[in-house]
Amino acid sequence: MDWLVVGLGNPGREYEFTPHNVGFMVCDSLSSSFGFDFSLQKKFKGLLGEFKIEDNHIRVLKPLTYMNLSGESVYPTLDFFKISLHNLIVIHDDLDLPLGRIRIKKNSSSGGHKGVQSIINALGSKDFVRIRIGVGREKDAVKYVLSRFSEDKLEIVKRVVLVSADAVIDVITKGLNYSMSKYNGLSVEV
Repeated sequence: MDWLVVGLGNPGREYEFTPHNVGFMVCDSLSSSFGFDFSLQKKFKGLLGEFKIEDNHIRVLKPLTYMNLSGESVYPTLDFFKISLHNLIVIHDDLDLPLGRIRIKKNSSSGGHKGVQSIINALGSKDFVRIRIGVGREKDAVKYVLSRFSEDKLEIVKRVVLVSADAVIDVITKGLNYSMSKYNGLSVEV
């Protein structure tokens, strides 16, 4: 079965280790665990890698469109490989979840996340799996999501990224219901 796993983020070193880039961090974790590299795919406006697990062929996409235009990368990739919406997993930050919390949902609104809304608009549907990673909220949300994590928060983020990568594999190999019951509400702490 073919899957597309999309980690949302912004390209460029200045955005590394920022709340908005936890999706990219999960993709990088999958790359390390499964030994694949990313290559620039201009037609998809992103970096693409792939690996196999059991009978699943998994493509991993890091859109290079900047967060608010993520749909411009996701739609052509999904369309080119003829991957079903039911086999799309989008990983992103969530200000409304406490730092270190994970929530898996399907067929839900963007919750105000502009990257997710861009994907919903491009696909004409919200019927895909989302892995939301809690980054907490600070007063100036726009400044916060584009600023690097403090050292103490980064330790929590590194752990939740590893757990989120496990959640991706569980969704694919064990199913959505199993994964939701295992990870929803799970809190990663130092």
